Amino acid sequence: MSSRGEKILSLLKEKISRQQWESWFIDFTVKSVIENHVIFEVGNMFIKGYIEKKFDKIIRKVLYEVLGPNSTYEIVYAQVQKDEVCNNDNGALVRKRPVLITPVSSRYTFGNFVVEEFNQLAYTILLESAKKLGIFNPIFIYSKAGMGKTHLVQAFGNYLLENDPDIRFAYLTSEAFMNELIAKLKAGTVEEFREKYRKKVDVLVIDDIQFLAGKKGVQIELFHTFNTLYEAGKQIIVCSDRSPKELKDFQDRVISRFQMGVVVEIKNPSVEAMYRIAKKIVEDEKADISDDILNYVAKHFKGSIRILKGAIIKLIAYKSMYKDLDVATARLILKDFLTEEEENHEQNDIMSIVARYFKLSKEDLLSNKKGKNIVVARHLAMYILSTKFQMSSRKIATLLKKSHPTVLNGIKATENRLENDPEIRQILKLIEDNLAQMVGKALS
Repeated sequence: MSSRGEKILSLLKEKISRQQWESWFIDFTVKSVIENHVIFEVGNMFIKGYIEKKFDKIIRKVLYEVLGPNSTYEIVYAQVQKDEVCNNDNGALVRKRPVLITPVSSRYTFGNFVVEEFNQLAYTILLESAKKLGIFNPIFIYSKAGMGKTHLVQAFGNYLLENDPDIRFAYLTSEAFMNELIAKLKAGTVEEFREKYRKKVDVLVIDDIQFLAGKKGVQIELFHTFNTLYEAGKQIIVCSDRSPKELKDFQDRVISRFQMGVVVEIKNPSVEAMYRIAKKIVEDEKADISDDILNYVAKHFKGSIRILKGAIIKLIAYKSMYKDLDVATARLILKDFLTEEEENHEQNDIMSIVARYFKLSKEDLLSNKKGKNIVVARHLAMYILSTKFQMSSRKIATLLKKSHPTVLNGIKATENRLENDPEIRQILKLIEDNLAQMVGKALS
């Protein structure tokens, strides 16, 4: 920009309030100064029309001060055509390649996304929008974490890039958006940031928008970026772990932008849907896991597809090393994935089964009674929780309301009994069979 252009912008900024400048002049630049004629450039036609209507007198006054009484001006808005062509060294026409805004993972596609009732609407909206950009705009998708939002929006990007290689698609998390903005502000190059996300993209996807709660400065930048893209007809997609009205510490004007288009929820999946997703993961990994195990996983990990996939991958890894894998083993392998509620339920099942084989109540095992039968049963429960379910001795002590040394002694005592007492070995075998049958009934 020439010195005259810089002086014009500086004087304009002095004569326009800070609020108006940040609202309407954030993308306002001097494209060229030819003698006493100035060409200004803005982000879109809407801003161009507003500035011409509201600020014409101020602009003319500034130009008079800098260029004299015969100065004139015009405002143009950036029009970037995807089908621009240029000449190469041989004179042939070749298509310009777009700037790569952000990378997209090729593993996310619409083809490998498992569509069920709980995510059907979100899938349909994104697929239709990918086929015809702008048919739904903006799109706001929300769900609990790990329900497939990232897969869907990156599949959207891959579909666009496959069908139109020149599309300029940007996917980034709200944290990445914020960090890049802060870095540019510190470096004094914030205009590069605005150029990148307001003029060089055709589609902008921002994930995990909820993390911008309370970040007023970043929200202001997002607001203006949103407005510029929307007025230019560019596609905007926002993902969150909650609906727009549930977002706390967000400016009302930002929330209103999120609600301008389509707001769609990915709901909680059914057990049947989780089973089919688990089955698809196994097929994609070219592995072999029995339906009984997949049913067990689907019933216990229905809260998150991401956690479900982690559980399946862990089982596949185990089977590749040890070959044999049954439901009981799967339970043990995946114990760290269980919620506290599910884990407590399984622990209580063990206590009840052990108590029943000794003709006692679960309360007897949790009591301070010292009868031989009660002590043996209590020690056996400690042993099972330690060896079969890999529970720490300290956690067993908390569960049974006993001291840590008492648990260690109880486990040791049971190990000795199993070496010398066939009856205890038989009871342990019956309890293990009972637990396996209980799993089978739960899955039927």
